[in-house]
Amino acid sequence: MDNPRYIPNAEEIKRLSAFLKIRSIPELEKQTVSYIEKVTGKSWKDETVLEKIRNAILAQKESYWKEGGKKNVSYKGAYSVLGYMAYQMPGYVMEFSEFFAGLVTSGLIRKHVKILDIGSGPGTVSIGIGRVLSCLEGMTAEITPLEQSETHIEAYQAVVPAFLTQAGGKVTANKPLALDITKEIPEGEFDLIVCSNVINELSGLDPEQKADLVLALSKHLVPDGNLAILEPADLTNSTMLRDLSRDVKKRGLTIYAPCNDLRGVYCTVSPCWSFRSYADIKPTDLMFALGGAEEKFRFVNTDVKFSYAILRTDGHRKCGYRIPAEAKRARLSQLKKHLEKRIHITVSVMSADIGDAKNYLFLVCDGTGTTPTYLALPAFHRTPEHEALLTASYGSVVAVDSVLVRFNKQQNAYNLLMGRESFTRMIAGTPTGNAAPDKIALLKKKYGRKPSPNYRGKKTGKPANKR
Repeated sequence: MDNPRYIPNAEEIKRLSAFLKIRSIPELEKQTVSYIEKVTGKSWKDETVLEKIRNAILAQKESYWKEGGKKNVSYKGAYSVLGYMAYQMPGYVMEFSEFFAGLVTSGLIRKHVKILDIGSGPGTVSIGIGRVLSCLEGMTAEITPLEQSETHIEAYQAVVPAFLTQAGGKVTANKPLALDITKEIPEGEFDLIVCSNVINELSGLDPEQKADLVLALSKHLVPDGNLAILEPADLTNSTMLRDLSRDVKKRGLTIYAPCNDLRGVYCTVSPCWSFRSYADIKPTDLMFALGGAEEKFRFVNTDVKFSYAILRTDGHRKCGYRIPAEAKRARLSQLKKHLEKRIHITVSVMSADIGDAKNYLFLVCDGTGTTPTYLALPAFHRTPEHEALLTASYGSVVAVDSVLVRFNKQQNAYNLLMGRESFTRMIAGTPTGNAAPDKIALLKKKYGRKPSPNYRGKKTGKPANKR
């Protein structure tokens, strides 16, 4: 085949891994402050400039969190784009860099990849692709960016070329096309179509119309292409993406990841709040400057948490495992019958540890339930037999023997309680490669003694609704 899938060699993987562990992008901050000064004609540290950027960020956030037809996120003014670049862009660039690297190392991307970047903004996806390809010797990319906002297009033209140059000419991208994706899709076929933080902003479309749009986009994929949708990790947008994924699955598309088809049935869990996390980025000097001396951390945005779906048209899945019909593994849809009893389960791990200071907690799913379900392990019960769960990467399939079924009325969720007698094993997927923190040791270090088993720790809050 003239254009095979690209498989990075060991040296490239090592180089890429080391590159992604650097949680800052100095070149992006340099380009951002340079663009601020170009647009405003003043120093980026000028207080009047910083105040206008602050106001733009606050206005965007206020508009963003409105519901339904009241939501109207726009980037018409110069300062609205500067606010986006200062507050949101660093995390989004790091997010897509790591996400795209995962696609490459999973063997999903061809040696020469044609990419349609919908809602390119000032270039988060293009920069992420350029950063990854700077670490790979034999891969090239051709990006077709789409963007309606003229101010975003201007920023794209000012910032992106420098990053593509760093990729050694292996990435080409023309000026973004000013198209409304709900009315016109560029001709041709693409290996990868990316909608990064786009679908949630189409407030004029109802759920069925959003599904229609996704299906229309999928018709522009090559036979083994991927359609990647990324959205913020907050409850509203994350659950919207899960509902959308289910809708298009019923209409013929395949969810490659992160959801697994363990039982061969349509998942009906609602609400399904599932998202992936990467390591925090380092805050920029610009973020600190926006906060000033009084509120230094107010405009610091370092979380990298997002929900995603990778959709395909060929039926291929990341995980092809199905729980055998004869296996003695309880379905999550039948948990009500097993209240206060111990059962064995096989589930997909759909979160990182979201527990408190003394408990490990994971969202899990087998595709059959209708109610959110969590695996809970008190840290003082942790044994080596639990490591398959504690080190499972997002979307991995894990078997867990002997869990006690409880129902949390306050949260309307099932808690499956693990103990020393519980046993876990990896069925499909890969470990993160990182040891889970020893929470008891951390508490002992903090308080100078081993905490009582009755200590419950602080309540774990919901993920920050940052954007």
